[in-house]
Amino acid sequence: MTIIKAKFIMLCDENFTILKDKAVAFEDRILKTGEASELIKQFPQADFIDAKDAIIAPAFINPHVHLEFSANKTSLVYGDFLEWLSSVIASRSELSKEANQALIAKTIKEIQRSGVGTIGAVSSFGSDFEPCVKSCARIIYFNEILGTNEQILETNKQNFISRFKKSKEAQNELFIPAISVHSPYSTHPKLANFALQIARDENLIVSTHLMESNHEKDWLTNGSGGFKEWLGKFNKSATPFYDVNSFISLFSGIKTLFTHCVYLDDFSKFEREFHSVTHCAFSNRLLSKKTLNLQNLIDEKIPFNIGTDGLSSNISLNFFDELRANLLIHSEFNPQNLAQILILASTSNAAKALGLDLGEVATGKIADIAVYEGFGEIKESELALMLLLHTKNCRNLYINGKICEL
Repeated sequence: MTIIKAKFIMLCDENFTILKDKAVAFEDRILKTGEASELIKQFPQADFIDAKDAIIAPAFINPHVHLEFSANKTSLVYGDFLEWLSSVIASRSELSKEANQALIAKTIKEIQRSGVGTIGAVSSFGSDFEPCVKSCARIIYFNEILGTNEQILETNKQNFISRFKKSKEAQNELFIPAISVHSPYSTHPKLANFALQIARDENLIVSTHLMESNHEKDWLTNGSGGFKEWLGKFNKSATPFYDVNSFISLFSGIKTLFTHCVYLDDFSKFEREFHSVTHCAFSNRLLSKKTLNLQNLIDEKIPFNIGTDGLSSNISLNFFDELRANLLIHSEFNPQNLAQILILASTSNAAKALGLDLGEVATGKIADIAVYEGFGEIKESELALMLLLHTKNCRNLYINGKICEL
């Protein structure tokens, strides 16, 4: 058991409550917040830490990372989605070889150092499996399924089943198998429905990419545009498997994170109880001609969270770098308000999207907690913004109440 006293505790509840000069007591779950002296009396067996000017907050959740591309720096082409996708296919084999288990393990630690307790690892090949299982991070392991060629659908299915079963055998409190349906342009309905039936039967979380580019919008809307020519290289008679609404309908009743959605204007088919948007601002800037309209999501009451995507479309997996990118891109918001919105999106809102009982400093919640260096005297109204502007890494990270070696 541990008690930590800090200058500020950000509860990350819906009111963005901040406690000043208080403490939190926790084991694997949070027991209580309050005056340090009272908690010490109530829990005399606890280890007490006076973190002085520090800031305590729920650990961040990064729900969308492609760890298998962690070796990329300058191999890929940015500016247009299809040019980037072509470069991914051309470089995929070499990048996969370079992203060995040691590099992926190092990358996970780098992500954690920025205060991230939970990582949504989207796994296309399974090469990130061992470092994810061995890490002290909470991993949502999205086994990805994709393929459009009718002739090898069964091969793709068996490959997916093999990877999925392996992840199920490794399941524990910190390693949670999940499913990813890659995208509407890359996943045959037979494969998508097969994987989603497993998700329904086993109550699994699902992730998918949707409406990431203008090319995808043209393809799903009219069966035209850049994807018609690009997919024609592989199948001259290619036609869309879905329109936007029919694709979203596949995920009815399933907790699903729809990643990107920058070209999605109508969210009326989203089921707010189950569906959320994962926003990857830096990635979208490199690959798309527009960014997500956060105000539209807020107005429509569509839940959203923040992801970094992988190093295939980002230069950093440090979560604070991603949050700062959001601060700069979404200039229509007051920075103080936006900082609070982003922190809630990355803690309590992301936890709800993933069905995790954490993301808040509240009695009974799982004790995934980050401790950051403080700033001395500062107004509480400025705390969220200053944390995002001036922080790179956390001082300490606790997962399930246990400190992680960073």
